[in-house]
Amino acid sequence: MNRQEAEQKLKEIFGFAHFHDAQWAAIEKILNNERVLMIQKTGFGKSLCYQFPATQLDGLTIVFSPLIALMRDQVNSLNEKGIVAKCINSNQTPEENEQILEDAKNGKIKILYIAPERQGNLSWQESVREIKVAMVVVDEAHCISQWGHDFRPDFRRIVDLVRILPENVPVLAVTATATERVQNDIQEQIGKNMTVLRGNLLRENLRLFVVKVKSENEKKIRIAEYLQHCDGSGLIYTGTRVNTQVYADWLKFVGIDAEMYNASLEGEDRIRIEQGLKENRWKAIVATNALGMGIDKPDIRFIIHTQMPQSPIHYYQEIGRAGRDGKPSDIILFYNENVDKDGVPYDKMLPLSFINGAKPKTADYGRVINALKNAPLGERDVMRELNMKQTPVRTILADLLEQKIAVRNEKGKYEYRFDAPELDTKSFEELRQSKMNDLDAMMGYIETSAPRMDYLRKYLGDTVTVSSEKKRLGSSCVISSRTIFRK
Repeated sequence: MNRQEAEQKLKEIFGFAHFHDAQWAAIEKILNNERVLMIQKTGFGKSLCYQFPATQLDGLTIVFSPLIALMRDQVNSLNEKGIVAKCINSNQTPEENEQILEDAKNGKIKILYIAPERQGNLSWQESVREIKVAMVVVDEAHCISQWGHDFRPDFRRIVDLVRILPENVPVLAVTATATERVQNDIQEQIGKNMTVLRGNLLRENLRLFVVKVKSENEKKIRIAEYLQHCDGSGLIYTGTRVNTQVYADWLKFVGIDAEMYNASLEGEDRIRIEQGLKENRWKAIVATNALGMGIDKPDIRFIIHTQMPQSPIHYYQEIGRAGRDGKPSDIILFYNENVDKDGVPYDKMLPLSFINGAKPKTADYGRVINALKNAPLGERDVMRELNMKQTPVRTILADLLEQKIAVRNEKGKYEYRFDAPELDTKSFEELRQSKMNDLDAMMGYIETSAPRMDYLRKYLGDTVTVSSEKKRLGSSCVISSRTIFRK
């Protein structure tokens, strides 16, 4: 299929007249059964790069995504266009998920969205063997790499699936945030024959500001002041679930329509708030980063962070939802200048605690290894036997597989390899140091006198040159932060 033929079908199915050149570069390779890593900014149109080929390929396209909100949005949009799409996630009943798997096996679905965590489910493992897979898509592909800003062990299982598929099954991995190290790791995991298409990460309509304050109360006052004068609606990110409630209550107290959102909410409440955000029901949603990545709302006019993220990579990802309609949007990071008795900046403490808690204790690795020596165990078996939570167990099991200390048998259980090497904790310290370097770079973002968008682009490895006019538009952060309160 050449580009002219593809664009004729594009107009018939999706209503668009043309592909961007960079979109077609990826789509052409996919239609030629190649494997592609696409690194493009939020709002580029990465979804079309797999949705269109999925309509042309024979079989089912499986899209692995950690974002339930994105799944819901895209499934609804595709179904409206007459493309049969479904998603499997934890917010649906087991019966609903089982029926969707049956439909997939029977060729009744073109695109299936599924969370990577689902791969541990025995029903999925049995069903995928009977599915005619046309393409595999890895959304938020940086999660595959331990050097990525949101590494998830279950993403490694996607690699296991890809490796057993025929080489002519196309694979598309997409992300807006991948440093060169992460890019190389993804290529290593999925296959050296993977083509990398890296685009320009400049978002010229985003106006970036850092506002330094002397206390947490001053953050609340300045945010309320800003919201009383700014146009449109947007997101306020906090570092903890507790603070979503604190800030939402404060804003309501001063007469600003606000709602809180975090991972502890029930599924129905999440859907209600996500829908309310799209309908501009509130001036602001106060949320942890559990909200936002999967929301397709083009007119988010501001994104405010009350807490410094762990890295410039986290930050670029989280602000990426603003201004997808191309109109100006404000990006504001509040920073408390106070330090504790040891000279540690107050706002550095929370991300520092996240970094220090990223890996379980070495003793817990030993407990899991000893348990596996006694008998093969599944994830839930380990949790129950050792009285451990799911997240550390998943991390430990993923690391044991990575270091070839354990293997997964045909029943999906983990077995100790009796010729296994000793646990290598040096790699854990190397990862910790990498994250500390990222945190130092985030401090550099706060203090830089350079255009802040340029700072983020450089850190993300963006070497694509842009015109001086676009650079000027994307660098309005050099304006004094006081201007954002003069509207």
